[in-house]
Amino acid sequence: MKRRDALGRVALLMGGALSAPTMVAFLQGCNQSGENASAMSFPFTSERMDLVSEVAEVILPKTDTPGAKDAKVGPFIEKMLKDCYEAKDQSSFEKGLEELEKKGFLKASAEERVKILTEMESQAKEEMAKAGEDKKKYTEAGKEYTDAGVPFFRLMKELTLLGYFTSEEGATLALEYVPVPGRYDGCIDYTPGQKAWAM
Repeated sequence: MKRRDALGRVALLMGGALSAPTMVAFLQGCNQSGENASAMSFPFTSERMDLVSEVAEVILPKTDTPGAKDAKVGPFIEKMLKDCYEAKDQSSFEKGLEELEKKGFLKASAEERVKILTEMESQAKEEMAKAGEDKKKYTEAGKEYTDAGVPFFRLMKELTLLGYFTSEEGATLALEYVPVPGRYDGCIDYTPGQKAWAM
């Protein structure tokens, strides 16, 4: 799958918009080790990896198709954060993980996990709206605006979807997959219940 195709697919799943750091990270590619200052400790501890994997699994649980853990989304998120994101985004992600640890996410029931993440999603939307307002105020005043890191849940959701739908499991089992595509048909009717096509 080509980078731009994967980015387009994730943008559709996110409702048409990705955060700027995710677009930059994905279109420009990752950095060589040591190029970016890191605001997190890498590699993740086993407890931290379990936390990231469990959050991803709540976002994309296993049903009749593989879940996020089956697609190894946790290690993907760690690699992307380490190699492709700036310190401000890593710091925002770190704060989100610390908040989940304080709330006892790993010990919570399935219903409590969904409630915790729903609250974090609302919080992320508020943070993004406030950042947009702040940016507008700075621009109108002729001042430079320094972007804050992407809110934790927004970044977590983007990376989960990106990791899942670019994995072998996501592309071949969750989407309609043609290993050797034939001719191009620009308009194909979908049948009820048919999966979206993998790129």
